[in-house]
Amino acid sequence: MNMYAKPLTDILLILLFLLLMAAPHTGSVAHEWLGVLLAVVFLLHTWLNRAWYKSLSKGRYNATRTIRLVLNALLLLSMVGTLISAALISRTVFAFIEFKGELFFRTVHVFCAHWCFILAAVHLGLYAKKFCSSLERIFSYTRPRGYRLASSGLGIVFAAYGIHAFLQRELIYPLTLRSAFMLWSGNTALFLLDYSAIFFLFVWITNILSLLTQATKKHASLFHQV
Repeated sequence: MNMYAKPLTDILLILLFLLLMAAPHTGSVAHEWLGVLLAVVFLLHTWLNRAWYKSLSKGRYNATRTIRLVLNALLLLSMVGTLISAALISRTVFAFIEFKGELFFRTVHVFCAHWCFILAAVHLGLYAKKFCSSLERIFSYTRPRGYRLASSGLGIVFAAYGIHAFLQRELIYPLTLRSAFMLWSGNTALFLLDYSAIFFLFVWITNILSLLTQATKKHASLFHQV
């Protein structure tokens, strides 16, 4: 069951993150209900990966494991911040709260939501190999000849476009508490393409750094064996 549940839950989370970033296009009502669905799916993701939480008190912590723990903790904090601030500024699902200071908490919500989006991409990048292996088992596909070369080339191109989209969309403002509203674009397809590229950019960078770290460790261990 977990073989299907984990990767499918991850795919659903990615889709929800992208749709939630497109709040101006989906409308506030749909945005809030998508947020509720995200909270439910995130809890399911946490439960499916409960073994990781149980392992926190076991074993030794090297630099790599410590960094992963910090990044996962930051993702969890940003998710909690996003959900709490969302409830405080809600006009539909949690409208009964009637909390004051909406503009401030809207700024906090946009800040947390964008960091949650970035950190979710980083999180996927850390576990990209495991995620891809799960998809291969589910869909039973084999990689064609030249796959690595083609995928590397396309990855570089899409990551480069992600840098362009990041700068064009001026994400530095919501990421530094300087924007109280989700970014707008008249073209929904272009908006989703840009945010998909930004998400991929951080997945790609994290995965590359993770692979480089593993390669460095492997070479270091071989050197010590000589």
